[in-house]
Amino acid sequence: MRVITLGLIVLASVLLYAAPAAADFTLDIFGNANMDDTINADDIAYLQGIINGMNKETELSDANYDGKIDQLDLAQIEEIIRGEEKNLTIIQYIKPSSAPEMARTPVKVPLPIESIAALSGTYGPEMLCVLGDADKIVAVTNTAANRGEIRDMIKDKPGVGATFEWDLEKVLQIHPDVVLGYASYDYSEQRKTLEAAGITLIQMNFNRPEVYAGEARNIGWLLGKRDRVEELIDFEEKYIDLIEGRVKGLNDGEKPRVYAESYKDLQYSAGSTSVTAAIKPCGGINIFEELNGSNNEIDPEQVISDNPQVILKMTSHNDMPNSGYDAGNTTQMAAKVKEMENRTGWSKIDAVKDERVYIITSDLASIHPSIFNLYIAKWLHPELFKDIDPVEIQREWLQKFLGIEFKGVFGYPLLD
Repeated sequence: MRVITLGLIVLASVLLYAAPAAADFTLDIFGNANMDDTINADDIAYLQGIINGMNKETELSDANYDGKIDQLDLAQIEEIIRGEEKNLTIIQYIKPSSAPEMARTPVKVPLPIESIAALSGTYGPEMLCVLGDADKIVAVTNTAANRGEIRDMIKDKPGVGATFEWDLEKVLQIHPDVVLGYASYDYSEQRKTLEAAGITLIQMNFNRPEVYAGEARNIGWLLGKRDRVEELIDFEEKYIDLIEGRVKGLNDGEKPRVYAESYKDLQYSAGSTSVTAAIKPCGGINIFEELNGSNNEIDPEQVISDNPQVILKMTSHNDMPNSGYDAGNTTQMAAKVKEMENRTGWSKIDAVKDERVYIITSDLASIHPSIFNLYIAKWLHPELFKDIDPVEIQREWLQKFLGIEFKGVFGYPLLD
């Protein structure tokens, strides 16, 4: 192997090596020196070109993430190619709700990972279960066991606090190799405590289509499950692309005006919640698009004045026990929809008059946001999506990736 590698380096030193044409995606792992879709011998050649002054330095060329480009980076790439790397540095896409934009933040992760405190709600544990790494989970949030789809797979895992309020003392006692947290929260103080104890914090969001492929590939490379995550990504992209293709030609007059309510009544959160983020890509117009931040209190009179054509309400299995995988009927969801329709003056709203008030659980977003968006898209444009059955697609996902049968109620009312 050493002879082959040296040959590549010599070749790179005599040829002006140009980066290949941009791939469909960029693998956001340090060592991907030529910024394409993988790490291979081409990165060794490109990196040697950087060292020799022939190629431009790239964001990911510092393979061992030590602040300089040198022979040690070549050695790191060689180890990655052989599958013998002792660490990987990945890009995290961190955006707390208070931040104006997403930050690309590197984190160096020691390998191999043998134990994970999966503290990103139920989404982190679910991803690990899908990847076949439930045995690596050594802690979850206290409410994770309430998630029916993965309950049996994590039933023996200790709870260590809430999603955004971890019991750090318990986490330190368990001392996992890695803590997996949401990228939509500022865990900077927790990160300091964990790093001081030799524990790496990784922040990822699997419920956001815009970062899904990057997050999935990063965890796939960290855990040696690259083929499995590509199956997940292919599934997501198939249906996200389907939605985009059907709504892209709509003009504003063909897009319904939408009021998206968060978990609490008359509360609106900007792009931090899946229901808000889904409106535009699913062909709707958000009547509160100008509002930023989380937990904005909404004047019900303003909703009446803006007269949305569709109303969406977010819930979860924690907020509404008779929703999601364990729901035996639609009673609780139906009651909530009726309660919203009966708010003072709301009978004047087009969405209420036309019976287009819907409630959806965030469990649908989880690590398959395409399914969540299919529900929304069909509610916003029933004719455009009349041939699409989101429940059947969800059934397919559960069977393929978790090996379980579909049951429960995730959205109400469903359309034929």
